[in-house]
Amino acid sequence: MRSLSLLSGGILLLLTQPCVAIELNIDSYDSIKSATKIIARDLATGYWDPFSVHGVPHPPYYWWLHGAILGGIVDYWAMTGDDTYNANVTVGWLRGVSPSLDLQPDEQSFSEGNDDQGFWSIMSIDATERAFPETEGQKEMHAGFLEITQTVQNLQAGRWDDKTCGGGLRWQINPTNDGYLYKNTISNGLFFQQSARLARYTKNQTYADWAERTYKWLREVKIVRDDFYITDGAWLPDCKKFTEKRWSYNYGTLLAGCAAMYNYTNGETYWKEQIDSILAATYATFFDAESGAIKEIQCQDSNTCNADQPSFKAYLVRWMGYTAQVAPYTYNDIMPRLRKNAQLAAATCTGGTSGTACGLKWNTGPEFDGIIGLGEQLSALEVIQNTAPFVAPVGYLVDIDNGGTSKSNPNGTGTRGGVHNRNSQYLPYRLKNYEITLADRVGAAIITLVIVVVFALGARFTMIH
Repeated sequence: MRSLSLLSGGILLLLTQPCVAIELNIDSYDSIKSATKIIARDLATGYWDPFSVHGVPHPPYYWWLHGAILGGIVDYWAMTGDDTYNANVTVGWLRGVSPSLDLQPDEQSFSEGNDDQGFWSIMSIDATERAFPETEGQKEMHAGFLEITQTVQNLQAGRWDDKTCGGGLRWQINPTNDGYLYKNTISNGLFFQQSARLARYTKNQTYADWAERTYKWLREVKIVRDDFYITDGAWLPDCKKFTEKRWSYNYGTLLAGCAAMYNYTNGETYWKEQIDSILAATYATFFDAESGAIKEIQCQDSNTCNADQPSFKAYLVRWMGYTAQVAPYTYNDIMPRLRKNAQLAAATCTGGTSGTACGLKWNTGPEFDGIIGLGEQLSALEVIQNTAPFVAPVGYLVDIDNGGTSKSNPNGTGTRGGVHNRNSQYLPYRLKNYEITLADRVGAAIITLVIVVVFALGARFTMIH
């Protein structure tokens, strides 16, 4: 156990208020909005640095989580209509996009992996499909959500490595990094999901071809086993050695990709079979038989989760909710489980200084487990807000023919023109400073001011590992 002040890192800052639990009536949209507003507030005040509008998470969190949280806030806006944090999302997005317009900012130039870039790109396709507002400054920079997703798609397609294992993306982009000799599920799963959702949104068959190629490669190389045991990845040179650990977000990203392809192909039987098989494996693996609660089986019960892993079920439930929307035949299968977990998660939100911090363990009864962090908050937010579209007309998904407004640029490669593919050397680079509009800064500063005021009061919290 270690005690952290906001001054020394500020991983989670909770507003001081009476210690009361979050009440949730899962059948009431107003109740869902009220519950998610509290959780989003606690998440946001722990996430945005009071000395910066950029929103880069403090250690021990990594840059990829920045994009993942922004995706959660985009969905929060779509599900509730609350635009409190929209300016922060925009400024954080521009920071991540970088002047090179490829989600490869300077400070991440040597450590960024395909999965890191992928989480940011999934955030941008989330924003595209939810019609999240784009600012004029964003448009002038050519940093629209759709065109950045398309740029990442082109860059990652250029990294496709068919010289080893017959295909797939490596985990790392930089050949000097640990993991360059590893083809992990999440990098390839995010690329698959990205391709499939681009196909659904743009109606461009090229994206669908990449989605099918990626998914079938995962099946053929046995990263996804015949019984839908989904491993963490496989090692070069031949991808015969696997990392056998099962993580919920790997199941989730493949589920979302299959659902998008089901939608794009107007219900093709193959993709329905994949959805059904992944869902069955997900329920058998991650849903507690007694309580129905989702568990991160590799680390939760043993209390060995690192800073990343408590957020994994946030993406599982986000992508289950997405699946229920784009493959609506799954609604009756998915929604009772999400609703149950929304209630279980809300019941844990009694911790921290605020009395509303949410815990990691949803299966231990209506109590807070003492574990506070960004992943725990994001997971609770996601599972509750993803029940909203099924009690109210919110969270619509648009496409290029039906309400989509984000500008398309299918040939985008960023201002560096596609540095690094399977035949090139990784090239370090330095980026020029860029301007964020005054309106962006002022909007984000309003939220930041709230955090600064609380900071001045000396709020502290205890984080238990």
